[in-house]
Amino acid sequence: MTPFALLLLLAALQGLTEFLPVSSSGHLVMARLLLPGGESLPDDASVEVLLHLGTLFAVVVFYRSEIAAMFTGLLGGGSGPRKQKRLAFLLVIASVPAGLVGFFLEQQINAAFAGIGITAICLLVTGFILWSSPRWSGRLQLLEIGVGAALLIGCIQAAAILPGISRSGVTIVCGLWLGLSLETAASFSFLLSIPAIAGAACLKIPAMLASPDSIPDGLLLATVISFVTGLFALTLLLKIAHARGISSFAPYCWLLGLFGLVLNYG
Repeated sequence: MTPFALLLLLAALQGLTEFLPVSSSGHLVMARLLLPGGESLPDDASVEVLLHLGTLFAVVVFYRSEIAAMFTGLLGGGSGPRKQKRLAFLLVIASVPAGLVGFFLEQQINAAFAGIGITAICLLVTGFILWSSPRWSGRLQLLEIGVGAALLIGCIQAAAILPGISRSGVTIVCGLWLGLSLETAASFSFLLSIPAIAGAACLKIPAMLASPDSIPDGLLLATVISFVTGLFALTLLLKIAHARGISSFAPYCWLLGLFGLVLNYG
């Protein structure tokens, strides 16, 4: 498989698994190491971070009304500007833990992306977290989230930097346990992904631009593919979560994690 075809395949996989609570980074690590030609791509988190940009745009489009209301509130307009400013503040402080982890532990994180072992174990952990999700949905709405709840969700997000830990899955489950409604937990989780993905990209893009030969061919097209498939997956997640609960994704994570362990240690 050519590097170009592989990159487009990884982009589609990224978009489909970013919002489903099955760890897109875990899928990308395993696919890159298993598919023919994967060795031609960088062995750190660079490709994964850049493919996340497509799904970042998907979040912005899907939650454009909430984002517009928040920015309007920051300018003092709209309905409930004080609550909108508070929401923006909560997203900022909830982003701090992941930012600190990404900045100070960048080398260790890159090392985790180089093999299947850690990814497989983290997928098993994700499965158990999803399985633990409450069978009921709380009532707290997006503008009612407290500072403590936002910071706790942010700390949980920081752990999801490891491949195999589903960022969307663990943050949504945390939100459900804190009494958020499913829609609120999902909205806060995905809005919180905006600064997380943008921050990771800011760490990677300057280094890649300084070495243009390291930029894979077809990256722009790959970003578009991850954007389109990401929009589809985001809609699909909310439908499945409403119908069957987020815990329904746990068996898939267990099976994929066990498969990874067999590949790594078998």
